[in-house]
Amino acid sequence: MHLTLRRLALAVLTVCAAQLSAAPESSLETGQISGAKFTVAHPTAPAKWNGQLLLIAHGYRDAKAPLVADLFPEQLATKTLLAEGWIVAKTSYRRNGLVIADGLADLDALRTHVAQKYGAPTRVLLEGESMGGLIVTLAAERAPALYAGAIAIGAALSIKEPGSTLAPSGQPKIPLLFLTNQSELDGPAAYVTSAAAHTPPSLRPVLFRVSRDGHVNLNQPERLVALRALTTWLDSGRDHLPAPAPGAPAFDATVIPKPVASQVTRDPDAPGFTARITEISAIYGNAFLNAQPADFAAAGIAPKTHFQLTAHGQTYRVLYGSDFNDVPRGDWVTFPNADGFLWLSRNYENAATSARLALGDPVSIRRLAP
Repeated sequence: MHLTLRRLALAVLTVCAAQLSAAPESSLETGQISGAKFTVAHPTAPAKWNGQLLLIAHGYRDAKAPLVADLFPEQLATKTLLAEGWIVAKTSYRRNGLVIADGLADLDALRTHVAQKYGAPTRVLLEGESMGGLIVTLAAERAPALYAGAIAIGAALSIKEPGSTLAPSGQPKIPLLFLTNQSELDGPAAYVTSAAAHTPPSLRPVLFRVSRDGHVNLNQPERLVALRALTTWLDSGRDHLPAPAPGAPAFDATVIPKPVASQVTRDPDAPGFTARITEISAIYGNAFLNAQPADFAAAGIAPKTHFQLTAHGQTYRVLYGSDFNDVPRGDWVTFPNADGFLWLSRNYENAATSARLALGDPVSIRRLAP
């Protein structure tokens, strides 16, 4: 099974464009429940809903940030589930900040909405990131259980909501899988160890490790590995999950993305290229570029050096770095993400708003003159 899950993720990476375009179309429903916004993606013809539902719980957002149920049907994991007939849904929660109790209630409300509009689901899974990882962990510990299983990604298990007594007990009632970067293993590992002492063997939580530093620094195939493992657990039992390597505390779910053909347009008269904006974070304003590290290398732009980026006639000085911490507050930085492309960000600022960036916009990237 170890190889089966890994081969599955790698196979998804190599699916050709024609196969992806043949995937069933999906429709989006948006709305609001008790102040919480939601987005529901559901398959349309030729596929029909297979009865399975994935609910997504987002992480901490500043109290002043807009309420956004930012679901991306074109992301590989979501697109794959929709192609198989799943419904995928996400809630904004009714407010931002540390909102553990409200997050739980808003997930439950979205589950009820989907059941009332589309019919009773046969299986409902949860997936949560950071604070959302804590929320789905708490949901997994409730009795009676409303959900079949949960994936906690980069779970922030130690945070507390002011005035609330909610905290993990280490006693999940449903299959619970932690997917965590190697630099943040301690909390989930401690939970798994504690739960093993008073949880039936069939329900002992599982830890998957991604051999990459960061917080929720995962790619889409790695998310699929976790989803496939959880459904395998539900279908066939915990004994069918992949085992860690000898001496390792967790299964290594890392999937290194395969290089793909360059998607940028080379400048004929200068060492640079034109890239496009393919995704924008609705909350933080980070922009996803269709450029890869190989494109920067071909333009003579080395890591830890600055380059110029031009958008809408304005030019910005950007560092080609490794994360946000490489630059002071307010400075521009771009760095590779887990999917093999690059994020364009402005530390503690909104890059999209600052440069008036929108999906599909071209940006010119050129090496600075020596």
